[in-house]
Amino acid sequence: MSFHIAEDEYWVMLPRERVERQLALQWLGWAALALALALLGAYLIAFRIKRPLRSLTRAALEVGRGRNPAPVEESGPEEIRTLSRAFNQMSRDLARLETDRALILAGVSHDLRTPLARLRLSMEMSGADPSLKQGMDADIDEIDRIIGQFLDFARGEGGEPPQPLDLAALARECVRHYRERGHAVEADLEAVPEIEGRALALRRMIVNLVDNALRYGEKDVVVATRTAGRAALVEVRDRGPGIPPAEIDRLKQPFTRLEAARSGHGGSGLGLAIVDRIARMHGGTFDLVPRDGGGLIARVTLPMR
Repeated sequence: MSFHIAEDEYWVMLPRERVERQLALQWLGWAALALALALLGAYLIAFRIKRPLRSLTRAALEVGRGRNPAPVEESGPEEIRTLSRAFNQMSRDLARLETDRALILAGVSHDLRTPLARLRLSMEMSGADPSLKQGMDADIDEIDRIIGQFLDFARGEGGEPPQPLDLAALARECVRHYRERGHAVEADLEAVPEIEGRALALRRMIVNLVDNALRYGEKDVVVATRTAGRAALVEVRDRGPGIPPAEIDRLKQPFTRLEAARSGHGGSGLGLAIVDRIARMHGGTFDLVPRDGGGLIARVTLPMR
């Protein structure tokens, strides 16, 4: 800077670093370290919360599929530990209720079959009119079938271990069983990759669908298997009156039937509920959709191995 006093010119000189201060590099280093530590701490906190929540999510999905999951680890923040303890208690209570319900239902159904057998024997030895005996025999068969559905519903998984299965071969056995009994059941079976499932439960599922189709569809009943993406499909098609879309979800509930089906057809209202439970047990879905040309398609979608 220059200035004049009288006629003389003077200069004032300052070092450049006193005017233009540079930010010290060590401060940048400390700031970067603080940021890294903050990010690391945030990650650890998020991981500590996310891990137990992920376990809870998996366990909740298992409960939704009708299974009894292993207890969730009670770890993480206090709120998460409290939630895990409550979930484990709920899971134990549901398992105990399910066991009690199954024992009661199985016991009642089993005890009913003893007098039913005596009734059938008495009818055979009574010498009654053949037409009357035929009607009584049909009624006893219907009661026995309903009791069987109660047992199936109470059985649940039944302790059967999952194993690799050929769904098309399983469906073929069911079709052969119905044809041997004189029912006109057609087969449209495509080879599908193996699935992981319980053979008895899946056979029970197909049988319930075919019984339902024969009872209400009466004709043109077709059992089909095919693939769709990474899933295996088994379908039972009929030419019955179908189901109103608004009633589909309700009919998957136990002891539920259409009002039109309450007269003229037997049944306990458990067949579709059993199918839905078995499908969810295998991680699949159960859908009822209209069939082209009239009728209904009962479709079960199962994940491949």
